[in-house]
Amino acid sequence: MIDRFGDHTANERTFLAWVRTAIAVAGFGILIEKLPSTPNGTWTGIALVALSACTVILAAARFLVIRRQIAEERQDRASFARMEILFSALLALLVLTVFVFLLGLVLPG
Repeated sequence: MIDRFGDHTANERTFLAWVRTAIAVAGFGILIEKLPSTPNGTWTGIALVALSACTVILAAARFLVIRRQIAEERQDRASFARMEILFSALLALLVLTVFVFLLGLVLPG
């Protein structure tokens, strides 16, 4: 039996949730890019796909750090807090990108 199996599976479920979120954001970015005659559509789509790639990279890094902490049976909250701040900043960028796209739809010109 694997030591702390529940912790490892919870870590993996969180990683997979971030990957699913990134796939959804990338899909939304591709959809926006493919829409005909939308202002800022191409740049918004590219930005969303790029941000989703960053999300996967950051999620993988978080997964590996947490996996190592579980294996070593230690909880380094400082590195965990930095990761959460990075995730929060990335989510803020995602929301800002969508907001700019929607603002371009409402206020063309």
